[in-house]
Amino acid sequence: MPTEHAVILAAGRSSRLRPLTDDSPKCLLPMGPRTILDWQLAALAAVGVTQVVLVVGYQRNRIQAHIQEHYPQLPVRYVVNEQFATTNTLFSLRLALDVLTGDFYYLNADVVFDDRILRRLAPFHEGGFLAVDRKQCREEEVKVMVDGQQVTAIGKHLDPAVSYGEFIGVAKFAGAFAERFRAAVVREAVAGNEMKFFEHALDQMADKQGLTAVDITGLPCVEVDFPEDYEYAVREVLRTFALGGLDG
Repeated sequence: MPTEHAVILAAGRSSRLRPLTDDSPKCLLPMGPRTILDWQLAALAAVGVTQVVLVVGYQRNRIQAHIQEHYPQLPVRYVVNEQFATTNTLFSLRLALDVLTGDFYYLNADVVFDDRILRRLAPFHEGGFLAVDRKQCREEEVKVMVDGQQVTAIGKHLDPAVSYGEFIGVAKFAGAFAERFRAAVVREAVAGNEMKFFEHALDQMADKQGLTAVDITGLPCVEVDFPEDYEYAVREVLRTFALGGLDG
């Protein structure tokens, strides 16, 4: 059975992309004929996702209006992070998991990616599966260290020189591991950790057995944090969609 649920975190202000995000949430930035969010929803549909939990905050009315106009039949459950200005993805995911049980795909709402990345994650069951691009990482990227394919550490704090690659913000959590991960998120989303990324919960898990790096090197993707990332996505990643990398 395909995993039918997905969580998309789209609450942030994306201040590093200003002025592009002065009047728009990042996920609604135009990307060719669609928005970033549209491409993500198309990729999720391609692997059988039928229900989406969307965590919103900044400019949430625009996101809801976009979904209502373009996806009136898609079951979307909105979870509002009222503290979006003072919390990060750890707290947004904590809110999402309050209304979601079972297996799920995870997406940061600012990742532009080839749908073959989700297709590569789709066959896996029982574990945490992180899409990882093997490359020389930059300091600000979320990095992983591995033993074989087993992830032993994850976070921006890791040394780029010895990291295996970048976790791109696309993942799948399934089975008993998903439940252990859920417990870790609840445990870590507490006072003092407001600005932690959700990967902090993974890194703090004493037992990471089943947390696997899935190599997606060569499949186009970019997390849009800065204007140059957006330009790269439009110039390079979008071109792969036109060549058939994404259906629809």
